[in-house]
Amino acid sequence: MIVVAFITLFSGYLAFSVNYSKAFRLKDGIVQRLEKHSGPNAESISDIEALIDEIGYNSLGRCVGAPVGDASENVIGVREGYVDTNPYTDDEYSYCISKVTSYNPSGQLTAAYYKVAVFFSISIPLMRLDSIFFINGETININYPKDDYMISY
Repeated sequence: MIVVAFITLFSGYLAFSVNYSKAFRLKDGIVQRLEKHSGPNAESISDIEALIDEIGYNSLGRCVGAPVGDASENVIGVREGYVDTNPYTDDEYSYCISKVTSYNPSGQLTAAYYKVAVFFSISIPLMRLDSIFFINGETININYPKDDYMISY
């Protein structure tokens, strides 16, 4: 019985580590591609989808709630290249992006940065554990962002 428990715990830890590593690598890749392409646009989404295929990432989660902050607008959810500009539903996405803007005193957009949430899950049937976690990241400030999917105020 002790051997079975040890094998189960070790397998769970190994699965958690592999999934966390994939999600962390994807989060870093998304941040780099958003910075490279100056925001979420057709080029960056295409580049990110190629990275997802390369990594073999397949976890899904919801954008509702805390993953990308408490913003009620300017959040997108992306799954298999499809960008949902209103992810506040029960739909699940590969990753979520939120835009945070900065304005000068005259009301002109000066810069923006993006918050990213990537999901990973752990499932251990013998322990009836099935949980979804997320990893957050942020880009640097991007002057004159080129985002096709976010609302500009």
